[in-house]
Amino acid sequence: MLKPVDSLLKRDDLWLASQWQQDKCGIATGFPGLDQRLARQGWPDRGVVEVLVAHPGSGEALLLQSLVTPAEDQWLLLICPPFVPYAPAWSRELDLSRLLCLTDLDRKEQLWAAEQALASGSCQRVLLWLDALSVSESRRLQLAAEKGESVALVFLPPELEQESHPVSLRLRLSVTHGGHSLQILKQRGGWPQSSQPVALAPSGWGPLPEKGRVTLVQGPW
Repeated sequence: MLKPVDSLLKRDDLWLASQWQQDKCGIATGFPGLDQRLARQGWPDRGVVEVLVAHPGSGEALLLQSLVTPAEDQWLLLICPPFVPYAPAWSRELDLSRLLCLTDLDRKEQLWAAEQALASGSCQRVLLWLDALSVSESRRLQLAAEKGESVALVFLPPELEQESHPVSLRLRLSVTHGGHSLQILKQRGGWPQSSQPVALAPSGWGPLPEKGRVTLVQGPW
């Protein structure tokens, strides 16, 4: 019969300080300095990533561009985004035929859709924008993501920073005079980190491909 402490040490949702940065199977962020600060040397490949951002649409999708690109046989689901997705920019990183967007859902429907999609194993990435999230709700999303081996990107207001959610990773993204600042507030298997500047392209995921030169012709009118 296992002792209580031994049984706890066998749980997957607990970690030891000696495990810091030993599991290096994360998804590269595209920012080498950020990879070094993350416990898995990159984004987690499953679970919930919370991003605290004051103004949705201020760069959070650019920060996570390496994470929002699903595998060829998987779906990317956006649940009630606060803005209309700009298709030319999204098409730079993924096949739009694999992109789903749900709108006009109430809060209960949003959480239900996210949980079902994460646990299904068909939606590798789910993006969800919420004004609030309880501990029990975050735990349900985390368990669903682990079951489906998927990642939920949950965007929340900064006022929820003091909430203790059992998620894989929690970040705070701020807009500064020089660009953007990112701070790791909580990460499974690692420690919080101080804020650092990140260079996000303000105009989207790189320049759009040129479609030929345009010639203006002045008419007689």
